[in-house]
Amino acid sequence: MHPTTMEPPKNKQARADLGRIAELRTGKHGLLRLTDASGEAIPLPGELFRLLVQVAGELRAGNSVVILSAEDEMTPQTAADFLGMSRQFLMRLLDKAELPFHKVGAHRRILRKDVETYARKRAAQRSARLERLRDKIQAAGLDG
Repeated sequence: MHPTTMEPPKNKQARADLGRIAELRTGKHGLLRLTDASGEAIPLPGELFRLLVQVAGELRAGNSVVILSAEDEMTPQTAADFLGMSRQFLMRLLDKAELPFHKVGAHRRILRKDVETYARKRAAQRSARLERLRDKIQAAGLDG
């Protein structure tokens, strides 16, 4: 699967429709369904519903949305953008084997699932550091 990009709509009505979708909640509507062109209703799994609501919210906010499969490959620049870091910093992570990659010719490619795993690991480490700092502040009596 190749990445699919969707840009936010410029049309005011389309943005309003996205807003209505983004505000949907599963609890109010029970079992949700998609209706195809022939009128047949197809049950919509909860996880897919939540994903559609999230995509609608991003588009309504004016953000582009890119859909990738877990096996999709990212360039170092795309991975760096996803992680919110410079390409140079990401390249150092690759050189230190902190993030797995493979080569396609002379070019490095990183699996999206590996980038997401690294992002979760980094967030957990950051959270743990903040918790340790909070504990030190409390122990020193500086919290208030």
